Amino acid sequence: MMVPIAKPKGFTLIEMIIAVAIFALVGLGSVNVLSSITRSNETSLIHSERLQMLQLAILTIERDFRQATRRSVRVNGEAPQDSFISHGELEFDSQSQFIAMRKVGWINPMNLMNRSEIQSFAYRVVDDKLERVFFEYPDPAVGEEFKSRVLLDNVTDLTLEFHDGKSNEWKEKWASKDFPAGISITLTLGDMGDIQRIILLPEAMH
Repeated sequence: MMVPIAKPKGFTLIEMIIAVAIFALVGLGSVNVLSSITRSNETSLIHSERLQMLQLAILTIERDFRQATRRSVRVNGEAPQDSFISHGELEFDSQSQFIAMRKVGWINPMNLMNRSEIQSFAYRVVDDKLERVFFEYPDPAVGEEFKSRVLLDNVTDLTLEFHDGKSNEWKEKWASKDFPAGISITLTLGDMGDIQRIILLPEAMH
């Protein structure tokens, strides 16, 4: 009686090629999915950081405006200015508009520092960067250098409007000596477009 010879078990060449091809397709798909998730996560982090910087810049502006005080300023020893607010366009080295005021609440514990708690500050746009500028003293001395801090980059324009609290119109220029009831500040960002914020000044908050 003859014993049947068992056929060798295994994969054919065609089956191996098909298996390798399927494995390669699955691997390629997994790499693409992982790469897409990584790019999405990086984009989300960049957007989140950008949003945090924008929020911090707006909060800083709001704090300054809401602490604004009715104090005229003397520049280089000249007579006090007629208005509590200085603003204009293409001045103070700004590529767009700028605004300058005085504020209270500049912390000086026990008056240890040789300065007042009143601070002269301004906002301007230079080289597509929103800067906060301030002086050590409320009345800048002759030759005194100001200090500046960049709050936000990729800012192409800064636009201001003023409201007297009585009419229904916003004004591009503020001619009154006193404060307006509110100020509208619009930042034009290269990546987000126009961001507008309306801030009530101390007069309107009483």
